[in-house]
Amino acid sequence: MSKTKLKSALTLSFERLPLRTRHPFGISYGTISDSDNILVTLHFQGLTGLGEASPTKYHNESLATACAVLKQWQEDEEILGGDPFAIEAIMNRLDKSLAGNFAAKAAIEMALHDLMGKLVGQPTFKMLGLAGLKAPMTDFTIGIDSLDMVEKKTVEALCAGYKILKVKQGTAYDREIIKRVRKEAPDIPLRVDANGGWTPKQAVSMAHFLFEHNVEFIEQPLPKWAPVEDFSYVRQHSPLPIFADESVCRSSDVARLQGAIDGVVVKLAKHGGLLEALKVIHTARAHNLQLMFGCMIESSLGVTAAAHLSSLVDYLDLDGHLLLAADPFEGAIYKDGYLELPARPGLGVIPAAKA
Repeated sequence: MSKTKLKSALTLSFERLPLRTRHPFGISYGTISDSDNILVTLHFQGLTGLGEASPTKYHNESLATACAVLKQWQEDEEILGGDPFAIEAIMNRLDKSLAGNFAAKAAIEMALHDLMGKLVGQPTFKMLGLAGLKAPMTDFTIGIDSLDMVEKKTVEALCAGYKILKVKQGTAYDREIIKRVRKEAPDIPLRVDANGGWTPKQAVSMAHFLFEHNVEFIEQPLPKWAPVEDFSYVRQHSPLPIFADESVCRSSDVARLQGAIDGVVVKLAKHGGLLEALKVIHTARAHNLQLMFGCMIESSLGVTAAAHLSSLVDYLDLDGHLLLAADPFEGAIYKDGYLELPARPGLGVIPAAKA
């Protein structure tokens, strides 16, 4: 663990948080079995706040870059200050210090919300005024794999009681993947995520095929930096709603793409924390767009932080912790399709009991 020696009232430590998936997890960018995440801890008046960074190459981050920026902020006694309630001011200082690096920033902001809730003895969703609202069901993701493994994963998901499936696409055999899933799960709600794996014409062709197989909507059919005109073309010719994920990192991206998409996927790791996620959500609502809250391969720490905002969206894809071989934390619990938030203060996340 790396730990600051500076005498700031609010101090930072961080360490590597290695995660392993139950099965190899494939998307159009590639397949992984291990995710190099980072556990961030903020210390204040004998309390600790926890956050999780999940850097990814397709958002121009890595374990090395995230650790480097965390080290820089750790050694700057002015940047965190001494007031964990001053979250907006702290995040503004981080943005002025370094552009981008949103996964690292998200981890710090998660930890700040965790600390703030612990200081007043209330869970984060209540601190944000979101008590009494109901969140939608979450889906469970079937990653890219061989056709036989896709079929096996689908059967496993059904046996585990998952109510909605999301299927990754972006291969030369996308249609066969859908057919195998529908063979085992003919009636379950189905969503598709291409992670930027299609051209505009491929996206339109696939949209018609997926419509025939009763898919609800398509996430990120085009590459991250595809022009707005290409999204407009796909949306105009698609019988299914089109959601943007990787193409929307800041609230300004929502305004840029409005009219060319039907919905936005929100993720803490790509936005830089809960506050920017809230800005994305409100901007999307102002443009009459639908919303889905997603995640990376994350433990219950990162997923639970996102779940505190889940009542504000139409769809949930908060299954990162459900894909793991072993979850190092306990937080939001999956029950009959829904994520049940813990009643503990802050994020409500604690280390998992050791076997």
